Amino acid sequence: MSGIFGFVSLDGRPVPHEYVQAMAEVMAGWGPDGVASRIKGSAVLGHAHLHTTPEDHYERMPSEHPDSEILVTAAARLDNRDELCDLFRIPMPERPAVADGRLVTLALDRWGKYAQEHLFGDWSLAAWNQGERSLFIARDQLGNTGLFYWHKPPFFAFASTPQAILALPGFPRRLDEWRLARYLVIFPGDEAERSRTFWEEVRLLLPSHQLTVTPHALKLRKYWRVQDAPSVRLASDEGYIEGFLDHYRRAVRVRLRSARPVGCQLSAGLDSSSVTALAAEALQNGGRALPAFTSVPLYPAAHLVPGALADEWPLAHTVAEKYDHIEHIPIRAEGSSPLKAVHEGLRICGQPLHAAANRYWIQAIYDEARRRGLGVVLTGQMGNGGVSWSGGRHRIFFLLLQGRWDEGLRALRAYKEKQECSWYRAIRRHLLDPVLRPLWHRRRWVLHPMELPWSQYSAIHPDFARRIGLREAMGAEGHDPFFALPQTPEWERRRTIEVNAPGGYIHHHFGAAFRMEIRDPTADVRLITFCLGVPDDQYSRDSGGERMLLRRSLAGVLPNEVIGNTVRGRQAADVALRLLDYREEMEEELVALASHGTAAAYVDVNALRRAWQGLQTSVTPRTSQRAASLLLRGVMAGRFVAGLTEG
Repeated sequence: MSGIFGFVSLDGRPVPHEYVQAMAEVMAGWGPDGVASRIKGSAVLGHAHLHTTPEDHYERMPSEHPDSEILVTAAARLDNRDELCDLFRIPMPERPAVADGRLVTLALDRWGKYAQEHLFGDWSLAAWNQGERSLFIARDQLGNTGLFYWHKPPFFAFASTPQAILALPGFPRRLDEWRLARYLVIFPGDEAERSRTFWEEVRLLLPSHQLTVTPHALKLRKYWRVQDAPSVRLASDEGYIEGFLDHYRRAVRVRLRSARPVGCQLSAGLDSSSVTALAAEALQNGGRALPAFTSVPLYPAAHLVPGALADEWPLAHTVAEKYDHIEHIPIRAEGSSPLKAVHEGLRICGQPLHAAANRYWIQAIYDEARRRGLGVVLTGQMGNGGVSWSGGRHRIFFLLLQGRWDEGLRALRAYKEKQECSWYRAIRRHLLDPVLRPLWHRRRWVLHPMELPWSQYSAIHPDFARRIGLREAMGAEGHDPFFALPQTPEWERRRTIEVNAPGGYIHHHFGAAFRMEIRDPTADVRLITFCLGVPDDQYSRDSGGERMLLRRSLAGVLPNEVIGNTVRGRQAADVALRLLDYREEMEEELVALASHGTAAAYVDVNALRRAWQGLQTSVTPRTSQRAASLLLRGVMAGRFVAGLTEG
């Protein structure tokens, strides 16, 4: 997807040329098909063009509507092109030459600061009104793009990547310590906290938000909310299945619009499997092949991830075998060091990333997709809160807690029959565990008050955590550092969508780096809105199952083996064994971090060493998990701090 950038002098002064040049040089990496900028009064808006859809050939950004004289720049791939073309009365023969950015401009001209409520897809935009001396920026509902900004009156800058803002001459790269701490201990916080970046002066515009900037104020507004989704009430179970499939098929179909071949990530899970199968359905009559990439372990690793699926190839392959035109491609990532992948992820995004242990196989997939000339890779990253919503981990517990005894007992009995287990096991899983697990963890905290609650999964330096009052902040915000407290299904679902959504900027960055678009049909706002409105029991029908709306809907579309599978996959199951292939590399990394005073003040290098030594001594589920989480996440954070202070 293309990228956008801009710089505004809100007091009317001309924009310094060197500022625009510095931003444009960074954005050149996002615009292999050209970088353009345009001046209007005291603002410069820019566009870095990446040609991915057939209509992109006609994209002319930044643009100015002749009637409104508002300068617009947008990075956009719109799902509702046809509806917008109908609304704007664009003749059918002219539509192939109408780029999505042009439709964004027309929408802004018609609806102004409410235009975003009529745009569906992956997009971010900026509009400058010189007469009012105001700038309007917005980001799509589920955030499969990136948009960062900096405000120091009278100046305001924005870009798809923070690196373009950091390139401004004399920009102070001061570390936001709280953002780093929250990353290290997986403590996301509320929306205000999630909008912070690793630099004090830079902010992330969260999904479904718009921002109006004037010489006197910044006005932030959230224009779409999970909790506002209208209820969907249909006459029968079949009606829900039909409605779900209509929305899901459309979400996949509109994301196949591409000027180059399309591929997909494919695991054994329901989300990527369903995306792949529906894409294969849609491409069946067009004779287009669908490359599907599955991460495959180099080493046997089932013993390291008990209760999980270490090798997802066999189940994923059943999907590929069902459709003749799926080309199933194993990604073994031989010779790909997990540590080098961490460094590469930092280079591409400029900041620490979630799931550091997965970087090596994700980047290997993108490498292969680029080698094959693909323009789009489909994924199913946002499925858990929408298409494959489980109904909530503690749904039965809260049904009984809320006094809904009939529903709760029916659900408990259905679970017992589905799992073919005893009443004791069913009661322990749904009623005892939600109460006893938090008490067990807090007992350890009371008995060992000097042991920090996150010490098993985080390498944050204890002195740093104490200095900023991390433990107290967790208490004040009601955060459970053990991740053991039961949460209501409503809270769990909202957090699943809202906390995952800001990560869409990672897709945007990696798409730019690999000259393609990473598209997620499960992050389709109309599909998710439908899923949010469906009654909860549709997700737990049929003898106490989970994710049942998706399972029932895809009968005949997915193989029965995949539909019936309830074991989650772990695509980085052998990451610890891969690390052991690069012992010298890890040793050098730890020495470098220990010798870097600033990095070692934030990241506990001794904790990293203990995790590394434990792995070398014995490869067990525990040492493997610590290597995948504590070690690689800590190294990524430490390397980021070192690079920040060095450059």
